[in-house]
Amino acid sequence: MEQEPTNVPGTTGHTGKKKLNVPRADIDLGSLCQLVGQNWKKCKWMTLQWMSVDEFTNSVAIYNGLLTDKTVQGSTRPQITRYLHQLDKKIDNSIEYIKAYLINKYSKTEAHAYYEAFGIIRHGNGFIIPKHRNTRQESLAQMLKGIAVEGFTKNAYGQAFWADVKNKFDGYVAQAKQMDSGVSEKTGNKNVLKKDLQRVLNAIIMMLKANHPFTWKTELRNWSFQKEKY
Repeated sequence: MEQEPTNVPGTTGHTGKKKLNVPRADIDLGSLCQLVGQNWKKCKWMTLQWMSVDEFTNSVAIYNGLLTDKTVQGSTRPQITRYLHQLDKKIDNSIEYIKAYLINKYSKTEAHAYYEAFGIIRHGNGFIIPKHRNTRQESLAQMLKGIAVEGFTKNAYGQAFWADVKNKFDGYVAQAKQMDSGVSEKTGNKNVLKKDLQRVLNAIIMMLKANHPFTWKTELRNWSFQKEKY
């Protein structure tokens, strides 16, 4: 029996090692920008015409916030996928009982003619409920109608059983779509901000080189820069 999903940040593999949903480079960039912002606030002479230190630190906060949101949403998505797979297996196994009900009612040779009314289609040498998520949702709705028409409502695999399966399946599919959409939007926003932050970092590096021609390497380290271009 499938278990209900819980919102637990992060996901681990079989080894127990945590799997990141955000690239390490993006996380490192956010951390660097925080440190650079702190140093910039203490540096009275440094100014940029197109972005102030306050605007920069605000952008950094938004960027890191997007990374956190994306991590939480991305970490929950595998759980939803697993619950859908569990339901898929339950559905695939349970349609055998519907086939048995129809065979018992109409005979083995006649039962096939009624499968379609239950959302069951021919696939190769057998009969299944379609695998595609949207089509499977439609088939589950047909299943409920077929059960009512054929009088299987009170059977063990009747109305109550399939209504519960359909409600859970619809819920998990909706959650998956919402998460995918949210992660996609946050990725787009994050990438726009990332370019702006990198532009500032490169400008600051050039200013440090220009103002400290003999000691710029030391200055870069003092500002927490690990390389000369981002």
